[in-house]
Amino acid sequence: MDLISKFLNKISHKFPKGYPDMNNEQDISLLESLVNEILGEDIQLNEGTIKQNTTSAIQAILDSKWGKTYKFKTQSEWFRLGNLDKIPSDQFLKIIKDVFNNPKVTVLNPKEGENPSSKFNMYLFNTSEGPVKIVLSGGANVGEKYEQDFVGRLKANAGSNINDIDDQDVKKLFTTLKINPAKLSPDDISFAGSTDTKRPLSFEGPQNIGPKIADVIIKPNYFISLKNISGGTFYNGGTIPFIVEKNGKAVYEPSKFDAKPMMAAIFKAFQIDPKKVAQGINEYIAGSGKLPNSFTSVSGDTNSLRNLIASGYGYGYWYVREKKNDIFIYDISTAKDAYNLVGNIKDISIKYPNTGTKTLTLKMTAESPILGQVNYLIEIRNTQGKLLPLDLKMKTT
Repeated sequence: MDLISKFLNKISHKFPKGYPDMNNEQDISLLESLVNEILGEDIQLNEGTIKQNTTSAIQAILDSKWGKTYKFKTQSEWFRLGNLDKIPSDQFLKIIKDVFNNPKVTVLNPKEGENPSSKFNMYLFNTSEGPVKIVLSGGANVGEKYEQDFVGRLKANAGSNINDIDDQDVKKLFTTLKINPAKLSPDDISFAGSTDTKRPLSFEGPQNIGPKIADVIIKPNYFISLKNISGGTFYNGGTIPFIVEKNGKAVYEPSKFDAKPMMAAIFKAFQIDPKKVAQGINEYIAGSGKLPNSFTSVSGDTNSLRNLIASGYGYGYWYVREKKNDIFIYDISTAKDAYNLVGNIKDISIKYPNTGTKTLTLKMTAESPILGQVNYLIEIRNTQGKLLPLDLKMKTT
Protein backbone atom coordinates (compact mmCIF):
# COMPACT_ATOMS: atom_id res chain seq x y z
CA MET A 1 0.00 0.00 0.00
CA ASP A 2 1.47 3.40 -0.97
CA LEU A 3 1.92 6.28 1.48
CA ILE A 4 -1.08 8.27 0.22
CA SER A 5 -3.40 5.25 0.51
CA LYS A 6 -2.19 4.66 4.07
CA PHE A 7 -2.86 8.28 4.93
CA LEU A 8 -6.38 8.19 3.43
CA ASN A 9 -7.20 4.96 5.26
CA LYS A 10 -6.01 6.49 8.52
CA ILE A 11 -8.28 9.54 8.21
CA SER A 12 -11.26 7.87 6.47
CA HIS A 13 -13.33 7.71 9.67
CA LYS A 14 -13.38 11.51 9.83
CA PHE A 15 -15.49 11.79 6.65
CA PRO A 16 -19.22 10.97 6.36
CA LYS A 17 -18.68 8.83 3.24
CA GLY A 18 -15.56 7.16 4.60
CA TYR A 19 -13.39 9.14 2.16
CA PRO A 20 -12.93 12.83 1.27
CA ASP A 21 -15.53 13.85 -1.31
CA MET A 22 -13.75 16.41 -3.52
CA ASN A 23 -17.11 17.88 -4.53
CA ASN A 24 -17.93 18.64 -0.90
CA GLU A 25 -16.59 21.96 0.41
CA GLN A 26 -16.48 20.83 4.04
CA ASP A 27 -14.65 17.61 3.13
CA ILE A 28 -12.09 19.65 1.20
CA SER A 29 -11.54 22.02 4.11
CA LEU A 30 -11.12 19.10 6.55
CA LEU A 31 -8.67 17.35 4.22
CA GLU A 32 -6.66 20.55 3.86
CA SER A 33 -6.37 20.93 7.62
CA LEU A 34 -5.33 17.27 8.05
CA VAL A 35 -2.70 17.53 5.32
CA ASN A 36 -1.46 20.79 6.84
CA GLU A 37 -0.97 19.03 10.18
CA ILE A 38 1.24 16.43 8.48
CA LEU A 39 3.22 18.83 6.27
CA GLY A 40 3.39 21.66 8.77
CA GLU A 41 2.46 24.22 6.15
CA ASP A 42 -0.61 25.95 4.83
CA ILE A 43 -1.81 24.74 1.44
CA GLN A 44 -4.96 25.19 -0.54
CA LEU A 45 -5.99 22.18 -2.61
CA ASN A 46 -8.28 23.94 -4.98
CA GLU A 47 -8.65 27.56 -3.90
CA GLY A 48 -8.04 28.75 -7.47
CA THR A 49 -10.79 26.48 -8.75
CA ILE A 50 -13.21 27.54 -6.02
CA LYS A 51 -12.46 31.17 -6.83
CA GLN A 52 -13.28 30.58 -10.50
CA ASN A 53 -16.44 28.66 -9.63
CA THR A 54 -17.58 31.35 -7.19
CA THR A 55 -16.88 34.18 -9.63
CA SER A 56 -18.94 32.35 -12.27
CA ALA A 57 -21.74 31.64 -9.78
CA ILE A 58 -21.94 35.27 -8.67
CA GLN A 59 -22.10 36.38 -12.29
CA ALA A 60 -24.90 33.86 -12.92
CA ILE A 61 -26.87 35.40 -10.04
CA LEU A 62 -26.28 38.91 -11.40
CA ASP A 63 -27.42 37.83 -14.88
CA SER A 64 -30.52 36.04 -13.60
CA LYS A 65 -33.99 37.51 -13.14
CA TRP A 66 -33.11 37.89 -9.46
CA GLY A 67 -30.13 40.03 -10.33
CA LYS A 68 -32.53 42.34 -12.12
CA THR A 69 -35.08 42.24 -9.29
CA TYR A 70 -32.70 42.94 -6.40
CA LYS A 71 -29.62 45.13 -6.11
CA PHE A 72 -26.50 43.01 -5.75
CA LYS A 73 -22.94 44.28 -6.06
CA THR A 74 -19.63 42.53 -6.61
CA GLN A 75 -16.96 43.46 -4.12
CA SER A 76 -13.17 43.49 -3.92
CA GLU A 77 -13.07 40.08 -2.21
CA TRP A 78 -14.05 37.53 -4.83
CA PHE A 79 -16.32 35.50 -2.54
CA ARG A 80 -18.40 38.47 -1.32
CA LEU A 81 -21.66 39.59 -2.90
CA GLY A 82 -23.06 42.92 -1.75
CA ASN A 83 -26.70 42.75 -0.66
CA LEU A 84 -27.81 46.35 -1.21
CA ASP A 85 -31.52 45.56 -0.72
CA LYS A 86 -30.73 43.61 2.48
CA ILE A 87 -32.81 40.59 1.45
CA PRO A 88 -33.10 37.92 4.21
CA SER A 89 -31.15 34.67 4.20
CA ASP A 90 -34.14 32.51 3.28
CA GLN A 91 -34.75 34.63 0.17
CA PHE A 92 -31.11 34.27 -0.91
CA LEU A 93 -31.40 30.50 -0.42
CA LYS A 94 -34.40 30.50 -2.78
CA ILE A 95 -32.35 32.41 -5.34
CA ILE A 96 -29.48 29.91 -5.12
CA LYS A 97 -31.85 26.96 -5.51
CA ASP A 98 -33.62 28.59 -8.47
CA VAL A 99 -30.49 29.65 -10.36
CA PHE A 100 -28.49 26.45 -9.77
CA ASN A 101 -31.13 23.72 -10.00
CA ASN A 102 -31.84 23.14 -6.33
CA PRO A 103 -28.38 22.34 -4.89
CA LYS A 104 -27.81 21.33 -1.28
CA VAL A 105 -26.67 24.48 0.54
CA THR A 106 -24.65 24.65 3.77
CA VAL A 107 -24.94 27.96 5.63
CA LEU A 108 -22.06 28.95 7.92
CA ASN A 109 -22.75 31.56 10.57
CA PRO A 110 -20.31 34.46 11.07
CA LYS A 111 -16.86 33.15 12.08
CA GLU A 112 -18.08 29.56 11.82
CA GLY A 113 -15.70 27.16 10.10
CA GLU A 114 -14.00 28.78 7.13
CA ASN A 115 -16.31 31.81 7.10
CA PRO A 116 -13.97 34.81 7.67
CA SER A 117 -16.81 37.31 8.13
CA SER A 118 -17.67 38.44 11.64
CA LYS A 119 -21.07 39.75 10.53
CA PHE A 120 -22.43 37.81 7.55
CA ASN A 121 -23.32 34.23 6.57
CA MET A 122 -21.37 32.15 4.08
CA TYR A 123 -23.24 29.86 1.63
CA LEU A 124 -21.50 26.67 0.44
CA PHE A 125 -22.91 24.66 -2.46
CA ASN A 126 -21.95 22.91 -5.68
CA THR A 127 -22.72 23.94 -9.23
CA SER A 128 -22.00 22.02 -12.42
CA GLU A 129 -18.56 23.66 -12.35
CA GLY A 130 -17.76 22.55 -8.79
CA PRO A 131 -17.78 23.92 -5.21
CA VAL A 132 -18.78 27.53 -4.52
CA LYS A 133 -18.60 29.74 -1.44
CA ILE A 134 -20.38 33.10 -1.21
CA VAL A 135 -20.56 35.56 1.67
CA LEU A 136 -23.71 37.65 1.31
CA SER A 137 -22.43 40.89 2.80
CA GLY A 138 -24.21 44.06 3.87
CA GLY A 139 -23.79 45.64 0.48
CA ALA A 140 -22.44 49.13 0.59
CA ASN A 141 -19.80 50.32 3.02
CA VAL A 142 -19.60 53.99 4.03
CA GLY A 143 -17.62 54.91 0.93
CA GLU A 144 -19.96 53.02 -1.40
CA LYS A 145 -23.01 54.62 0.22
CA TYR A 146 -21.48 58.03 -0.47
CA GLU A 147 -20.90 57.07 -4.10
CA GLN A 148 -24.45 55.81 -4.56
CA ASP A 149 -25.92 58.87 -2.83
CA PHE A 150 -23.88 61.24 -4.98
CA VAL A 151 -24.93 59.46 -8.16
CA GLY A 152 -28.56 59.76 -7.07
CA ARG A 153 -28.10 63.49 -6.55
CA LEU A 154 -26.53 63.86 -9.99
CA LYS A 155 -29.40 62.00 -11.61
CA ALA A 156 -31.95 64.07 -9.68
CA ASN A 157 -30.49 67.26 -11.17
CA ALA A 158 -30.10 65.98 -14.73
CA GLY A 159 -32.18 68.16 -17.06
CA SER A 160 -32.02 71.17 -14.72
CA ASN A 161 -30.68 74.61 -15.50
CA ILE A 162 -27.34 75.05 -13.70
CA ASN A 163 -28.62 78.18 -11.92
CA ASP A 164 -31.58 76.27 -10.50
CA ILE A 165 -29.48 73.60 -8.78
CA ASP A 166 -29.41 74.02 -4.99
CA ASP A 167 -27.06 71.11 -4.30
CA GLN A 168 -23.72 72.94 -4.16
CA ASP A 169 -21.56 69.82 -4.60
CA VAL A 170 -23.47 68.76 -7.70
CA LYS A 171 -23.41 72.30 -9.05
CA LYS A 172 -19.66 72.55 -8.48
CA LEU A 173 -19.02 69.25 -10.27
CA PHE A 174 -21.09 70.20 -13.33
CA THR A 175 -19.46 73.64 -13.44
CA THR A 176 -15.89 72.35 -13.04
CA LEU A 177 -16.35 69.67 -15.68
CA LYS A 178 -18.10 72.22 -17.95
CA ILE A 179 -21.15 70.00 -18.28
CA ASN A 180 -24.51 71.56 -19.06
CA PRO A 181 -26.93 69.55 -16.89
CA ALA A 182 -29.90 70.85 -18.91
CA LYS A 183 -28.73 68.64 -21.78
CA LEU A 184 -28.51 65.52 -19.61
CA SER A 185 -31.07 62.88 -18.80
CA PRO A 186 -30.80 60.56 -15.76
CA ASP A 187 -29.88 57.74 -18.18
CA ASP A 188 -26.75 59.66 -19.18
CA ILE A 189 -25.39 59.18 -15.65
CA SER A 190 -24.47 55.69 -14.48
CA PHE A 191 -23.04 54.21 -11.31
CA ALA A 192 -20.06 52.03 -12.23
CA GLY A 193 -18.83 51.22 -8.73
CA SER A 194 -19.40 47.47 -9.13
CA THR A 195 -17.08 47.10 -12.11
CA ASP A 196 -13.58 45.57 -11.94
CA THR A 197 -11.14 48.15 -10.56
CA LYS A 198 -8.01 46.02 -10.64
CA ARG A 199 -5.05 47.86 -12.12
CA PRO A 200 -1.32 47.24 -12.32
CA LEU A 201 1.30 48.80 -10.06
CA SER A 202 4.52 49.76 -11.80
CA PHE A 203 7.83 51.41 -11.06
CA GLU A 204 7.60 52.76 -14.62
CA GLY A 205 4.71 55.12 -13.86
CA PRO A 206 0.93 55.46 -14.32
CA GLN A 207 -1.38 54.11 -17.02
CA ASN A 208 -4.70 55.31 -18.42
CA ILE A 209 -7.28 53.56 -16.23
CA GLY A 210 -10.24 55.97 -16.47
CA PRO A 211 -12.91 53.47 -17.56
CA LYS A 212 -11.61 50.91 -15.05
CA ILE A 213 -11.48 53.12 -11.95
CA ALA A 214 -14.63 55.16 -12.56
CA ASP A 215 -17.36 55.10 -9.92
CA VAL A 216 -19.53 57.40 -12.05
CA ILE A 217 -19.70 57.73 -15.82
CA ILE A 218 -21.42 60.72 -17.40
CA LYS A 219 -21.95 60.35 -21.13
CA PRO A 220 -20.17 60.61 -23.42
CA ASN A 221 -16.77 60.22 -21.76
CA TYR A 222 -16.56 61.70 -18.26
CA PHE A 223 -15.03 59.15 -15.89
CA ILE A 224 -15.23 60.12 -12.21
CA SER A 225 -13.67 58.49 -9.14
CA LEU A 226 -15.59 59.38 -5.96
CA LYS A 227 -14.15 59.27 -2.44
CA ASN A 228 -15.93 60.10 0.78
CA ILE A 229 -14.25 62.27 3.41
CA SER A 230 -12.36 59.33 4.92
CA GLY A 231 -11.67 57.61 1.61
CA GLY A 232 -7.89 57.93 1.47
CA THR A 233 -7.25 54.52 -0.11
CA PHE A 234 -6.40 54.77 -3.81
CA TYR A 235 -5.01 51.28 -4.44
CA ASN A 236 -6.07 47.96 -2.92
CA GLY A 237 -4.74 44.64 -4.12
CA GLY A 238 -1.83 42.26 -4.35
CA THR A 239 -1.06 39.41 -1.94
CA ILE A 240 2.39 38.72 -0.48
CA PRO A 241 3.14 35.05 -1.30
CA PHE A 242 6.35 34.53 0.67
CA ILE A 243 5.09 35.13 4.23
CA VAL A 244 3.12 31.99 5.09
CA GLU A 245 1.73 30.19 8.12
CA LYS A 246 3.37 27.06 9.53
CA ASN A 247 2.23 25.47 12.77
CA GLY A 248 0.40 28.63 13.80
CA LYS A 249 3.37 30.93 13.16
CA ALA A 250 4.35 33.31 10.36
CA VAL A 251 7.37 32.10 8.36
CA TYR A 252 9.35 33.66 5.52
CA GLU A 253 9.78 31.26 2.58
CA PRO A 254 12.67 32.48 0.34
CA SER A 255 11.70 30.03 -2.43
CA LYS A 256 8.46 31.99 -2.96
CA PHE A 257 10.03 35.46 -2.92
CA ASP A 258 9.92 35.90 -6.70
CA ALA A 259 6.50 34.25 -7.17
CA LYS A 260 4.99 37.72 -7.64
CA PRO A 261 7.70 39.97 -9.12
CA MET A 262 5.91 43.23 -8.24
CA MET A 263 5.63 42.33 -4.56
CA ALA A 264 9.29 41.26 -4.51
CA ALA A 265 10.28 44.55 -6.19
CA ILE A 266 8.41 46.58 -3.56
CA PHE A 267 10.20 44.75 -0.75
CA LYS A 268 13.55 45.42 -2.44
CA ALA A 269 12.77 49.08 -3.17
CA PHE A 270 11.91 49.80 0.46
CA GLN A 271 14.62 47.50 1.87
CA ILE A 272 11.96 45.52 3.73
CA ASP A 273 13.31 42.54 5.63
CA PRO A 274 10.75 39.72 5.17
CA LYS A 275 12.23 37.87 8.16
CA LYS A 276 11.40 40.88 10.33
CA VAL A 277 7.87 40.94 8.93
CA ALA A 278 7.35 37.32 10.01
CA GLN A 279 9.03 38.04 13.35
CA GLY A 280 6.74 41.02 13.98
CA ILE A 281 3.60 39.03 13.22
CA ASN A 282 4.74 36.32 15.63
CA GLU A 283 5.42 38.95 18.30
CA TYR A 284 1.91 40.29 17.72
CA ILE A 285 0.53 36.77 18.24
CA ALA A 286 2.60 36.23 21.38
CA GLY A 287 1.95 39.70 22.79
CA SER A 288 5.64 40.25 23.51
CA GLY A 289 8.78 40.92 21.52
CA LYS A 290 11.60 43.26 20.57
CA LEU A 291 10.49 45.12 17.45
CA PRO A 292 9.56 48.77 18.19
CA ASN A 293 6.12 50.24 17.61
CA SER A 294 7.67 53.24 15.84
CA PHE A 295 8.93 54.38 12.45
CA THR A 296 12.57 54.25 11.38
CA SER A 297 14.03 55.96 8.32
CA VAL A 298 15.01 54.01 5.22
CA SER A 299 16.57 55.10 1.94
CA GLY A 300 15.26 54.40 -1.52
CA ASP A 301 15.10 55.62 -5.11
CA THR A 302 12.55 58.41 -4.64
CA ASN A 303 11.91 58.75 -8.38
CA SER A 304 11.00 55.06 -8.70
CA LEU A 305 8.83 55.29 -5.61
CA ARG A 306 7.11 58.36 -7.03
CA ASN A 307 6.38 56.31 -10.15
CA LEU A 308 4.94 53.56 -7.98
CA ILE A 309 2.57 55.91 -6.14
CA ALA A 310 1.54 57.56 -9.42
CA SER A 311 0.76 54.14 -10.90
CA GLY A 312 -1.56 53.55 -7.94
CA TYR A 313 -3.53 56.62 -8.97
CA GLY A 314 -3.29 56.14 -12.72
CA TYR A 315 -4.86 58.75 -14.99
CA GLY A 316 -7.72 59.31 -17.42
CA TYR A 317 -10.41 60.42 -14.96
CA TRP A 318 -11.62 63.10 -12.55
CA TYR A 319 -10.72 62.61 -8.89
CA VAL A 320 -13.52 63.84 -6.59
CA ARG A 321 -13.26 63.64 -2.81
CA GLU A 322 -15.67 64.80 -0.14
CA LYS A 323 -14.50 67.56 2.18
CA LYS A 324 -16.29 69.19 5.09
CA ASN A 325 -19.09 71.22 3.45
CA ASP A 326 -17.37 70.96 0.06
CA ILE A 327 -15.79 68.63 -2.51
CA PHE A 328 -12.25 68.55 -3.90
CA ILE A 329 -12.09 68.07 -7.68
CA TYR A 330 -8.93 67.34 -9.66
CA ASP A 331 -8.53 66.41 -13.32
CA ILE A 332 -6.10 63.49 -13.66
CA SER A 333 -6.35 63.35 -17.44
CA THR A 334 -2.64 62.78 -18.12
CA ALA A 335 0.37 61.12 -16.51
CA LYS A 336 1.72 64.60 -15.70
CA ASP A 337 -1.44 65.32 -13.69
CA ALA A 338 -0.88 62.13 -11.68
CA TYR A 339 2.70 63.15 -10.92
CA ASN A 340 1.57 66.64 -9.88
CA LEU A 341 -0.90 65.08 -7.46
CA VAL A 342 1.77 62.81 -5.96
CA GLY A 343 4.42 65.53 -5.65
CA ASN A 344 8.07 64.99 -4.74
CA ILE A 345 8.93 62.43 -2.08
CA LYS A 346 11.07 63.87 0.71
CA ASP A 347 11.58 61.02 3.17
CA ILE A 348 10.68 57.38 3.70
CA SER A 349 10.19 55.44 6.92
CA ILE A 350 9.05 51.97 7.94
CA LYS A 351 7.30 50.35 10.89
CA TYR A 352 7.32 46.57 11.14
CA PRO A 353 4.57 44.49 12.74
CA ASN A 354 5.10 44.27 16.49
CA THR A 355 3.24 43.59 19.72
CA GLY A 356 1.00 46.60 19.05
CA THR A 357 0.10 46.04 15.39
CA LYS A 358 -0.05 43.27 12.78
CA THR A 359 0.53 45.78 9.96
CA LEU A 360 3.72 46.58 8.08
CA THR A 361 3.53 50.31 7.28
CA LEU A 362 5.65 52.33 4.88
CA LYS A 363 5.30 56.10 5.12
CA MET A 364 6.45 58.58 2.50
CA THR A 365 6.22 62.34 3.05
CA ALA A 366 5.83 64.38 -0.12
CA GLU A 367 5.40 67.98 -1.22
CA SER A 368 2.56 68.08 -3.74
CA PRO A 369 1.68 71.19 -5.80
CA ILE A 370 -1.95 70.06 -5.58
CA LEU A 371 -2.28 68.69 -2.03
CA GLY A 372 0.53 70.49 -0.22
CA GLN A 373 2.43 68.35 2.31
CA VAL A 374 0.97 64.86 2.27
CA ASN A 375 1.79 61.43 3.69
CA TYR A 376 1.46 58.35 1.50
CA LEU A 377 1.09 55.05 3.32
CA ILE A 378 1.64 51.58 1.96
CA GLU A 379 0.05 49.13 4.38
CA ILE A 380 0.69 45.41 4.19
CA ARG A 381 -1.67 43.34 6.34
CA ASN A 382 -4.46 40.82 6.19
CA THR A 383 -7.76 42.54 5.35
CA GLN A 384 -10.11 39.67 6.24
CA GLY A 385 -9.78 39.66 10.01
CA LYS A 386 -6.98 37.08 10.00
CA LEU A 387 -3.19 37.33 10.23
CA LEU A 388 -2.30 35.85 6.84
CA PRO A 389 -2.10 36.14 3.89
CA LEU A 390 -0.87 39.72 3.71
CA ASP A 391 -2.45 42.17 1.25
CA LEU A 392 -1.16 45.53 0.02
CA LYS A 393 -3.02 48.84 -0.08
CA MET A 394 -2.00 52.47 -0.67
CA LYS A 395 -3.61 55.48 1.00
CA THR A 396 -3.12 59.13 1.79
CA THR A 397 -3.46 60.94 5.08
